[in-house]
Amino acid sequence: MSAEEENVSKAMAPVVSKLQDAIGRENVKTSKMERLLYSHDLAPLPNIAQIAFKNIPDVVVRPHTTEDVAKIVKIAAEEKVPITPRGASTWGLGGSTPVFGGILIDMSGGMNQIVKVDKENLFIKAQAGCTWKQVMEAALENGMMLGAHPSSFPSATLGGWISVNGVGMGTMKYGTSGDMIRNMEVVMPDGTVVETGYDLIVDNETGYNLNRLIVGAEGTLAHICTVTFKLEPAPEVMRALTYAFPTLKEAGKPLMDILRSRIRPLHIGYSDPNHFELLRKAGKHAIEDGAVLNIELEGDKEVVAWEEKKIDEIMAKYNAKRLSDEVAAHEWDERCYEYRCREVGIGSIPGEVVVPANKFEETVDACYNLLKELKMTGAIIGSVVDRNTVMFMPYYLFNPDDLPQMTAFGFNTKLANYSMTVGGRPLGFGAFFASNLDPIRGTGAKYIRDIKKVIDPDDIMNPGKLTGTTLRYGIKIPPALFNLGMGAMGMVKRMIPTKDIVAEAQEAYAQERALKERDGRHKSH
Repeated sequence: MSAEEENVSKAMAPVVSKLQDAIGRENVKTSKMERLLYSHDLAPLPNIAQIAFKNIPDVVVRPHTTEDVAKIVKIAAEEKVPITPRGASTWGLGGSTPVFGGILIDMSGGMNQIVKVDKENLFIKAQAGCTWKQVMEAALENGMMLGAHPSSFPSATLGGWISVNGVGMGTMKYGTSGDMIRNMEVVMPDGTVVETGYDLIVDNETGYNLNRLIVGAEGTLAHICTVTFKLEPAPEVMRALTYAFPTLKEAGKPLMDILRSRIRPLHIGYSDPNHFELLRKAGKHAIEDGAVLNIELEGDKEVVAWEEKKIDEIMAKYNAKRLSDEVAAHEWDERCYEYRCREVGIGSIPGEVVVPANKFEETVDACYNLLKELKMTGAIIGSVVDRNTVMFMPYYLFNPDDLPQMTAFGFNTKLANYSMTVGGRPLGFGAFFASNLDPIRGTGAKYIRDIKKVIDPDDIMNPGKLTGTTLRYGIKIPPALFNLGMGAMGMVKRMIPTKDIVAEAQEAYAQERALKERDGRHKSH
């Protein structure tokens, strides 16, 4: 018996054997080290999380085709083994990490090919493990453009962002990830392969829209294998603009003026002064002019010039400072590096909520009040989703190895609850915030769970996510108890003495570096 086979539990041994026969031994991984790599996502979690969730999969598989995925799912259905789909895990709510172990399907390892680029019919088809960067570049090489993409586009995969119906760069003009999809090839919980739409035309016929059913389902209904996107002709020009304000709150009124005009930017993002201060502490060159609005325009040269002129007029009305074209281009290039502050040596966790645009200034105050109340170090970044929706992504720093610091998670619940009081809502459920389904959807939550039960009666497709918080032994956490627990974490956080967490991390890093240098000198002697 090989060392890798020794890591397989007796219960899973028959499943592993079937998987090896189905897709090849080289595509089935069971070593403990390899499985540990898949036990977390973007958010750093302490080892104590293993008490609540079995985050380590029992086996990792790497399919290369839709047929491979169908074989894997059929085996899981026969054996009643849970499946967790995974791309690059650039999300932070536990959506791509197991709750009950089982089979983890790594899409980025094998299903990452562009299938077809059709210039005549303006579409591109790609496997779900492709990165958004791959698809964007393939489209541009052929004179076309993918409308929107996540800020994590260099590494984020198609299936992941589609599964959360993500909003990001370009969403303001071209819609969410789901708005760009013509068709998907998915594997249902019984192993059946289904096409959800059409490659060439819009799916607006009567009947339930299968594209919309799968998009945003967080992998709980089907496994996405290939995606067909509609494309746009490539723009004649792209133009980056950056405007500075003393405070983020002061950007609210000019932002509303833009949203109530005929100007239609590709993207509007914003960052507060705290964000740039944390970047400087991480050793990065950053803006020192306060808060900023970053605006990206694209299209025909004349249209972009008109939009730029109108935006300049709005900004002048509110005494905004226009920064140089070089700074604006740099900010656009940096759009996928929102959390460089982690380089001081600690973790950061984002909160994500959407609120009505006219609540921008109020929400800025709410975020700062929460950071102050919970004695946290953090900043506010975000973007515009559409003409009446703004996404806030305040983030905070914490040390995942310091157990008391874990109480900082109460921030996300408080922020989510606040957003709902102003007509907004939090974004995403995953494993950690699945109990939010009831307060967000109200009586509709029952029908969402009913759909899940009908399509996936054995609950093998990414279980423990979206439809309710369930712990590793099948213990369900009702929404009231979840909110009570998160509220208690917030109370504990207020009682913990304030720490300069950045200074602590920098000191620890300096000490570690000094020790390494000392050890290096000793070895040289």
